[in-house]
Amino acid sequence: MEPYNIRKKLGFRRRFIHYFLLNLARLLFWAIPFKVYGKENLPIEGVPTLLTSNHLSHVDSVFTAVAAFPVKRAIRFTGAADFMKKIMFRWTKYELAFPVGRGPAEREKFIRISLNLLKNGESVGIYPEGGRSRTGRFQINKIKVGAGWIAKLAGPQTKVVPVFVYGTNNIIPVGKFFRLNFQTPVRIYFGPPLDLDRYYNMPNNVKTSKKITREILEGILTERRKCLIDLTTN
Repeated sequence: MEPYNIRKKLGFRRRFIHYFLLNLARLLFWAIPFKVYGKENLPIEGVPTLLTSNHLSHVDSVFTAVAAFPVKRAIRFTGAADFMKKIMFRWTKYELAFPVGRGPAEREKFIRISLNLLKNGESVGIYPEGGRSRTGRFQINKIKVGAGWIAKLAGPQTKVVPVFVYGTNNIIPVGKFFRLNFQTPVRIYFGPPLDLDRYYNMPNNVKTSKKITREILEGILTERRKCLIDLTTN
């Protein structure tokens, strides 16, 4: 049994809160140079989509959601269970995110909930690094195979989109509270959906999930390279 009824939590209330928060974020961050690239790569609303991104800050999910709107009207992101237990963030468990704890049982729950959401036609955002980067660099050595498992079990009807986030660590760095740096831009890069068709006939095992995870990793790195090129030429 799922820890909560996902279908029951969808609908007008969640959509309203999501729209409200997106517009509030636009208002709060209007002075930040914010650019979005590759929005045309996002599948239309209603197509189950797994967005896989690097992770720099607690506001990554907010900026990604703002960047994807209105193509994706709502994205359910993963969130650290300990963080979401804080009173001011508890409500996000049902409206914007779902908690991810530590340990094998929690990882299985995370995969199960993700698949349920995708089956319902939702868009799910996950961070394969498993946590925020303290250095601002992409933590290639910390990539988890859970992203590959989810992509494999979700099947070809789910589109897997690599995402690269730049600059959010200048707003809320790891270990620090809210801080604004108007000199550094925030950029979100959406890559084209990955071609994973050759993996769907392979066995559902760790070996296959590792191969898919490598594809996801390469997709994120491709968007990272685009970002670095843009930063040096613009």
